Amino acid sequence: MFTLPYFEHQLVMYVTSDDRSTFESPFDISKIPVVTREQADAEDRTKKLTATTPSLKPPKVGPAKAAPTGAEAAASASAAAAKYAQELMQIPEMKEFGAVLKSSPLVELTEAETEYVVGVVKHIFKEHIVLQYEVKNTLDQTVLENVSVVATPSDEDELEEVFIIQAEKLETNVPGKVYVAFRKVSGEGSLPVATFSNVLKFTSKEIDPTTNEPEEHGYDDEYEVSEFDLAGADYVIPAFTGNFAHVWEQVGASPDAEEAEETLQLSSVKSIAGMLSSLTLSHLRRIIMLT
Repeated sequence: MFTLPYFEHQLVMYVTSDDRSTFESPFDISKIPVVTREQADAEDRTKKLTATTPSLKPPKVGPAKAAPTGAEAAASASAAAAKYAQELMQIPEMKEFGAVLKSSPLVELTEAETEYVVGVVKHIFKEHIVLQYEVKNTLDQTVLENVSVVATPSDEDELEEVFIIQAEKLETNVPGKVYVAFRKVSGEGSLPVATFSNVLKFTSKEIDPTTNEPEEHGYDDEYEVSEFDLAGADYVIPAFTGNFAHVWEQVGASPDAEEAEETLQLSSVKSIAGMLSSLTLSHLRRIIMLT
């Protein structure tokens, strides 16, 4: 599904443009980012878990806040995807990458209580992978300068680093962003998977209490954070349909294609969700097979 707020904004900008050359080419809908059902469901689950987690704090007076609906979660994920797309399009080094095909949810790489809090968002382009690191310095009276991340994929033959855009300055509790871009060595048709190790590098400077300014000289430091995976699921953009038979015909399935059916006994399963979680990939492959 398209990120509707960003779609509307780009369409309005197109039709109201004062530059006649804009209309020499049609509006390109392929540049509109999409939000996946996976992102919406993840956001929905996170909010529901947060809403149902017991708290030791005294209850607040007033009506309880209802858990967000799936539509609200999808709207939130859509807004996040549109925000990412707009930010990336403003970075000159990334304009040649084209439109963002998919952005992952934020993956936390540190605990929230650590001195340097780091998370990552994986952006998928046709021929590039961009890692957006969200970094926050929680140390009082300390400024971090020239902040970068050394991201090393486990398979360096498939991903070649193109550039790093560092955060020039991170004051206490003021978040910043670091971007690391990789090129797919085997081209846009490849789907490289890898485990990334990550080392945060920076210059740390203390604040002079007399001037409230960073000291002239600091010291170089580094901070290793958790690994994360670039997996096959990061490339998948789900498509939903109400008529599977019609889609089956569109992909060119032959009427003579062989089919196999298998009955699985799931007497201990009490719900559809439980049934799906109990099916293994091998079971699913045996239900329908194409030749």
